[in-house]
Amino acid sequence: MSSDDGRVELEQVEKYEFTVAFTGAPFAALTVDEPPPAGQDHGPNPVQSLAMAVGHCMSSTLVSTFERARVPVAPLHTTVRATIGTNERGRRRVRELRVEIRTRPLDEADRARFDHCVEIFADFCPVSGAVREGVKIDHSVGPGEGAPVRAA
Repeated sequence: MSSDDGRVELEQVEKYEFTVAFTGAPFAALTVDEPPPAGQDHGPNPVQSLAMAVGHCMSSTLVSTFERARVPVAPLHTTVRATIGTNERGRRRVRELRVEIRTRPLDEADRARFDHCVEIFADFCPVSGAVREGVKIDHSVGPGEGAPVRAA
C-alpha cells in the first residue's frame, strides 16, 4: 500500500454532485451525489459509499484470509444494509451496518479451516475496524491550503 492509497479529491459539479478522483489510481474518477429532492441521484450517496467501503473491505479481507489458509471457496456475494436513525441530539446517523457475506468451501474437507477463517477475518479488516473503533476525523474549511476558516 502506497502512502497515497487513501487520498481522494472531490470536485463539486453542482449542488450535491461531486466528481471523486483517486490520487495516483490507474482508473477513472467516479460521480457521487445525494438522492432527490436534494440531489439528482447521479451516483452513490454517502451512506451507500460507506456501506460499499465496509462491504468491499470485509469481502477482500475474507478472500485474503481464505487464500492464506489455502481454502478454495465459491465466489462471494456480499450484501450490506445500512440502518439510519438519529442520535441523542436528533442528528441523522448511520446507526448500524449489517454485512452478509455468502460463500462456501468448494471442498467440505476444508470446512474446519473455512470456519476458522470466518471466525477471525473481521479483526483484520482496516475499514470495518476503523468504523467499529470510531476513527478520528480532523477537518478544516477555508479558502485554500493552510488558511482554514474553521478547524476542529
